[in-house]
Amino acid sequence: MSRYDEIAGHLRDVLKPYLPADQTIDDDTRLVDDVGLSSMQIMEVMMELEDQLDASIPQNILPEVETFAELVTAIDAHV
Repeated sequence: MSRYDEIAGHLRDVLKPYLPADQTIDDDTRLVDDVGLSSMQIMEVMMELEDQLDASIPQNILPEVETFAELVTAIDAHV
């Protein structure tokens, strides 16, 4: 399993409670437009992900990401 796949798996688990019933996650899923995450919920997701990965994720990557894959790639580059 690659590091990308490991991060993606953790992120999928963290996002499950926030997903609308008919929404699935793929690489192109937009975190705000498709999942409906607010800025507060994104921070909650990041904190939960930090706990699962036992790592610190720089918050400055958030303005640069829109999709699930972009977030996983950004985290992979910084963790």
